[in-house]
Amino acid sequence: MKYAWLTAIMLTTQIAFGQCDPFFNPPLSERPANYEIDLKLDHAAKTIAARETLTWINTSPDTLREMRFYMYLNSFKNTESTFLKGASEIFGQDFTNRKADEWGWINIDSIGRQGGRELTAGLRYIQPDDGNKMDQSVLQVPLDQPLFPGDTLVLHMKFTAKMPKIIARAGYSKDDYFLFVHWFPQAGVYQINLDGKWGWNCHQFHRMTEFFADFGSYDVSITASPHLVLGASGCLIEEKENADGYVTRRYHVDDVIDFAWTAYPYFEIYEDTWEHVNIRLLIPPEHCSMAERYIGAVKHSLSYLTKHVGRYPYPTITIVDPPLHALRSGLMEYPTLITVGTFYNMPTWFRNSEALAAHEFAHQYFMAMVASNEKEEAWLDEGFVTWFEDRIVDDAYGRKKSLVDLFGFRYDSRELSRLEYTGMPNPKVGIIARPSWEFVEARKELIYSKTATSLETIRNLAGDEVMDKIIMTYFERWKFRHPKGTDFLAVLEEVSKQELGEVMGGMILSIFESCIYTTDVCDYVVGNIVVGKISEPTGVFDDGKGGLTFKKGQVTDTYHSEVILYREGDMVFPVEVEITFDNGEKIMEKWDGLDRRKVFEYTGKNRVISAHIDPMQKILLDLDLNNNSLTLEPQKSPLFRYATRAVFWIQNVLQTVGFLV
Repeated sequence: MKYAWLTAIMLTTQIAFGQCDPFFNPPLSERPANYEIDLKLDHAAKTIAARETLTWINTSPDTLREMRFYMYLNSFKNTESTFLKGASEIFGQDFTNRKADEWGWINIDSIGRQGGRELTAGLRYIQPDDGNKMDQSVLQVPLDQPLFPGDTLVLHMKFTAKMPKIIARAGYSKDDYFLFVHWFPQAGVYQINLDGKWGWNCHQFHRMTEFFADFGSYDVSITASPHLVLGASGCLIEEKENADGYVTRRYHVDDVIDFAWTAYPYFEIYEDTWEHVNIRLLIPPEHCSMAERYIGAVKHSLSYLTKHVGRYPYPTITIVDPPLHALRSGLMEYPTLITVGTFYNMPTWFRNSEALAAHEFAHQYFMAMVASNEKEEAWLDEGFVTWFEDRIVDDAYGRKKSLVDLFGFRYDSRELSRLEYTGMPNPKVGIIARPSWEFVEARKELIYSKTATSLETIRNLAGDEVMDKIIMTYFERWKFRHPKGTDFLAVLEEVSKQELGEVMGGMILSIFESCIYTTDVCDYVVGNIVVGKISEPTGVFDDGKGGLTFKKGQVTDTYHSEVILYREGDMVFPVEVEITFDNGEKIMEKWDGLDRRKVFEYTGKNRVISAHIDPMQKILLDLDLNNNSLTLEPQKSPLFRYATRAVFWIQNVLQTVGFLV
């Protein structure tokens, strides 16, 4: 559907901002939710006054008599909201002693239907998840007449928002720093839910959840003081100075699920391009040494994801690095805008900030384009993104050294993800596939790290080419839509069986389902290696004449070796077992992994000296890789080398602590 406000761009605007064309024709999505917002920021009062026009299409077969809106900022109104209730701190920050002007809220001052009557009097807050009457994060708007399937609803509203001092991303900090995220009345999603029925998917804002919304076009005009440097989703398409000295900047972006923006007087601006994409970095002066590193990480992410997932269609990406006093607003993803985070003078051998940039950018694929429900099935977003973060930085900076590379001490992103999961005190604490608000512990270890490690294990089993086909098929089929976990599993099954056969494809599907939908763990163990020389027959034997005769046999130079393996976890994997003999010969055995105990036996002139389950370390889900191998002749030199390295680091830590004390 075409709207006048989408196409009314003056010729002078096209000349000034033509390098960033945000308009997609034809559309990339169905665009059921389209927003035109005109706002003015009062940076002293930390408030905005805005007009919003929502053009919303009923794409369902149902006749609707209400709309529902996310009102996220009300989660920071008081300690009784569902987001804050029961907590005394968020991100390590105590918020119980806040002053009155440090809280935030949002209020619809008036709302009416185009061609209909005012709807303001019927507004009421509802709590569909927990019944907490104090929570005001979901607003119900009764309609004055039914909205039939396929009909378009146009709502005009005025709203006021007060930004909180930053608690969790949204808000303000000192020196007029602002991050506006989830800052406007945003329509919920009316869809087929996990129960298979049509209905509103408009959850309250819970502490452990993120966000979910429909695709559409956003045309946002921001009027603010000229001393503020702005950044926003999409492209700047118009800018004008007003009579009062304020400046109005108009941004536009198509086929996204949200719109975010930031303001800060001291942002330095760095710009670069990658193919068709304009890269814009907003960074405080004290962090400028990171500029090239951030942009490099994003450019490599663009290249890698284009090759292994699909094309990035948007003409721009904005990177926002907040000042240290606003760090709690960082490390997050929004369509065509990401926030990162660092400290002053971050050493080049420590690439955590680059990994964060790669992680947040990967959300442009799994969240912004493949818009799964982060509230209900966060693993489809965070798990996939963590997996690609690991792949991107390992590809960019080298396996075994992508995160840390200093004086021979090296560590990579993939290893960190695996360790976060396998190092849990209780890896069976719960399943991954559950709503985010049900996670009271181990959210990151399970949703992020276990999912990423599961995907990498599947990749090792299926091979790079097949895994790329699985992901690219999933992306092409579900981009600009709202897939569920079952939709990914259907693609996984289809492609893996097509490429690897029914048996192997079925096994891969079964393994991944176990990872996501059960608490099963994987742990294969080399229990023992038993070796002995074989003797000739010895003892008392019948002589064939009714009598007995004694024979004393000699010990031969032939060995009998037994390798005893155990499956201590519930998860079943077919594994390879490398057997090494004392003459250096190696053989590779295959074990289906089904039995709890497996014995391999060998008789010959050479004895077994070591056994190694999964020597290529394909099964990264195995909780303890150390018990995967056993040798009868341990090599001392590697142990000495690692011990020396450990002493070196302990020494440095102690020296540092001593200096600080």
